[in-house]
Amino acid sequence: MTRTKILAVLLALSMFGAVTVQGAALPGVTAQQEAPDGQQSGLVVESITAPDSAEPGSTVTVVAEVSNPGSARTTQEVEFRLGGDVVDRTLVTLAGGENATVRFEADTEDLDPGEYRHGVYTGANSQTATLVLSESFEIADFDAPESVEAGELVTVDVELENPNDFETTQNVSFWFDGSRVASEAITIDDGDDEDVTFNLSSEGVAPGTYEHGVFTRDEGELAELEVTEPGPTDASVAFEDQESDGTTVTVDQLVIPSDGYVTIHDDSLLEGNVVGSVIGVSEYLEEGTYENVTVTLYDVEGADFNETELTESGTLIAMPHNETTGDETYDFVASNGTDDGPFTVGGQPVTDDATVTVAGANETADNETEAPPADNETAANETADNETAAPTASVALDDQTSDGTSVTVTDVSVSEGGYVVIHDSGLLDGDAVGSVVGVSEYLEPGEYDELTIELFDVPGATFDQTELTENQTLIAMPHLEDSGNETYDFVTSGGSADAPYVDDEGAVTDAGNVTVAANETAG
Repeated sequence: MTRTKILAVLLALSMFGAVTVQGAALPGVTAQQEAPDGQQSGLVVESITAPDSAEPGSTVTVVAEVSNPGSARTTQEVEFRLGGDVVDRTLVTLAGGENATVRFEADTEDLDPGEYRHGVYTGANSQTATLVLSESFEIADFDAPESVEAGELVTVDVELENPNDFETTQNVSFWFDGSRVASEAITIDDGDDEDVTFNLSSEGVAPGTYEHGVFTRDEGELAELEVTEPGPTDASVAFEDQESDGTTVTVDQLVIPSDGYVTIHDDSLLEGNVVGSVIGVSEYLEEGTYENVTVTLYDVEGADFNETELTESGTLIAMPHNETTGDETYDFVASNGTDDGPFTVGGQPVTDDATVTVAGANETADNETEAPPADNETAANETADNETAAPTASVALDDQTSDGTSVTVTDVSVSEGGYVVIHDSGLLDGDAVGSVVGVSEYLEPGEYDELTIELFDVPGATFDQTELTENQTLIAMPHLEDSGNETYDFVTSGGSADAPYVDDEGAVTDAGNVTVAANETAG
């Protein structure tokens, strides 16, 4: 049986303008009619519109745009062919300059799955296309978010399966709020599957509930998406002076732009002891704004304490931290500062300090009297000569070119001796320990010029590289020798030993831009 006999065509013609349509094919009619002036004229198929694929047994609609580019009124056969065979024809009459839409509906019930070439022809030209009869791709899995903040990316993942026994290509589209916003031609091998991801920015989408989904040719999955008001973009914290029983403190206000925690540090943070200064952490908090967050002290994952409560009044510091590992457990201390680091604004950790008074501590009984000074001296007679001067330091790290294995500190002075430490930019994210990439030899008290420091050779630190490979900003920081062993112990102690020199503004530092020689571009 030929394809001409297999394919049944239901013909419907819709014409625009002054067009004559003859509804049945008339064998023997000449393909074109002679114009009054003796010139021949023919109809032209301008375009056809047809699906790329369809389900076997379905009715396929093929629409052709036919025009008469000549000046004379012309009658001509328009043929619909499948695989080269004529399956139907009709006569179309058009005046000069007119056009018409011709519509064919093909019943594919008796056709086997596969690829078919079809087209619409006149005596002058043709337009053809390919039709694949196949089963639709199936949606095996559909993963879509239930809500996003306005401005965030909407990501929808689908797993598609090809149920056909041959490779085929079909269009898969993503719809949002009644409109198709993306479409992609997907090719899948016979019996295979394919993962497809659609991304849509919700920038400019008003908060509300929307319907969205993914459609294959014949299947679809729909879901509801709630677009919410955008949350805060920066973290902030307010920590007011307060009285405590020694076991908890209260953070008055907290804003975190993503999930995280608020931690409490003692004042050793001001000396650069970022990890060892953590004495309290809140429960896991979802992104948002909070008031009166209670933080329990001396119960921190990965930390060991010699006390269970505050015994003295003093300054504590609140610092919001980000949940970076996804385990909803505060890992900053346990990871030695590499995970769940602090939120930053302008490259600096977000903090606020408060004076915490411990009830019952540091109080003097009403009936107590101070013992008189020894040798009849009074406090008023004490002189500054008996006071111990605070350690001081200065450092300068100029912009420079390096071979990647060392840097040169321009000048440094250390009043009590110690080291010059080189940190990478992780220091600006609060990673005081993990950011150490270089350290000098032990320095006696004094001043030093053009001090070379080897990189990636630090006691207690492990590195994935042996030299700098990218241009970057490094930070020089003088550290004290406070353990007496003339060995740099800051990293191995988790930041509790050989702390940085500090002044009124915090740790003494200077930053310089380091260009790796291999990355220089000739001028």
